[in-house]
Amino acid sequence: MSKLHFQPIKGLARQILRAILQSPEVSSCRLKEVLTIRLACEEIVMNVTSYAYPEGSDGYLDVEIQKDNRIIICFRDGGKPFNPLEQSNPDTKQSWDLRHIGGLGIFLLRRKMDDVRYSYEDNQNVLTIEKNLL
Repeated sequence: MSKLHFQPIKGLARQILRAILQSPEVSSCRLKEVLTIRLACEEIVMNVTSYAYPEGSDGYLDVEIQKDNRIIICFRDGGKPFNPLEQSNPDTKQSWDLRHIGGLGIFLLRRKMDDVRYSYEDNQNVLTIEKNLL
């Protein structure tokens, strides 16, 4: 199991994502699985580093990664409470010109992962994603 701690996080999304992808658990997955995990983690990391904390705040992000017959990645941050799973799905049949901005990343995350859970515990957002491994 890998435990990663990042603080501060503003402007460091690429470095955080790189560290997650280089963890032994993720880097030992097949390429197809790594690409799916990357898409999901990039969405989560970008949202946390961009929106979880007020401007000028030294926020943190903790990431725990486990692997057996599936990969489980748990993200914890102390930012404002936000459950991304409560967001409505975008209308993917609507033309690009008429669509509202936002929501597509969470929609893809939910479609590509086998399980996505959110809770708010001990003043922390806890978002857990799971992907079954072939």
